[in-house]
Amino acid sequence: MELLVVEDLRKYFEFKKGLFARKQYVRAVDGVSFSVERGTTLGVVGESGSGKTTLGLTILRLIEPTSGRILFNGSDVTRLSKEELKHFRRSTGIVFQDPYSSLNPRMRVKEILERPLKIHSDEGEESRVERIIKTLEEVGLSAEHLMRYPHELSGGQQQRVAIARAIILKPLLVVLDEPTSSLDVSVQAQILNLLLDLQSRHELTYVFITHDLLTAKHVSDFIMVMYLGKVVEYSTVREVFSNPRHPYTASLLSSIPIPDPKLRGRKRVSVVGEPPSPLNPPKGCRYHPRCPYAIDTCELREPELLEHDKKHFVACHRAGELSFREFLADMDSFLSE
Repeated sequence: MELLVVEDLRKYFEFKKGLFARKQYVRAVDGVSFSVERGTTLGVVGESGSGKTTLGLTILRLIEPTSGRILFNGSDVTRLSKEELKHFRRSTGIVFQDPYSSLNPRMRVKEILERPLKIHSDEGEESRVERIIKTLEEVGLSAEHLMRYPHELSGGQQQRVAIARAIILKPLLVVLDEPTSSLDVSVQAQILNLLLDLQSRHELTYVFITHDLLTAKHVSDFIMVMYLGKVVEYSTVREVFSNPRHPYTASLLSSIPIPDPKLRGRKRVSVVGEPPSPLNPPKGCRYHPRCPYAIDTCELREPELLEHDKKHFVACHRAGELSFREFLADMDSFLSE
């Protein structure tokens, strides 16, 4: 059953340089559509500037969408009243990339976790403290951390507090915005496994935003690849990793560093140049200036996101004829782990 359905979502930011300059718009999210089934994880991947974080914030209406529909549990989030929006907030949570900057440095852990309970429930203080301690234990902390300030915690402990804050109201949906990228490598795996454990225990639905394909593979059921505000490929993890149809997806996969000397000279899908400015995206396919497989059609007409196999959607004019298996053949044993 689909918990979240996003239809043609757009978020444009107005940009004006100088008093008499004409208005321009950064098309951070430009016509994105997808759905997330209850209890699953959608991994949203892409390089910096692809619109991943803006998408996550817009889904939760932390920033207002320019147009489009966001259906959560059957209700259109974009049309909710103030009271209905408060109820929606209780059903969702978010974990940000940098735990320290997302926690109030003037508040102790107890106050940080108590705040959502005071806003969204009528529980007494004793009941709130019991729930806070139980939630802290679920994320690997204890009652001894209650009276500590964020700066008295390690980075991993800070992120555990942020995760506790996100799940303390027992939400249905949690947006995870690169929750491990600012942590030490030794702590990253612990946090990922914690998120998987909490998902299993509470039947949580995740939108997991990351630039790391291997991290997305570890936690996700579905992968959505974004480029310059657009979705270029969307399918199951197995299908995206074993049979990518878009050149951009294939380039991301073939760039994964593999600790095997035998694969040092393996073939890769090349990418030319830097991403274009979101203020002035290319006409046609936005990836065509960097794509080694581009044809004239790519420059003239924007490709639609079409289903080429069951639940495998690709926005590429040549998706039906291109195959990247030869570039990934040597990676099969590694990626199947």
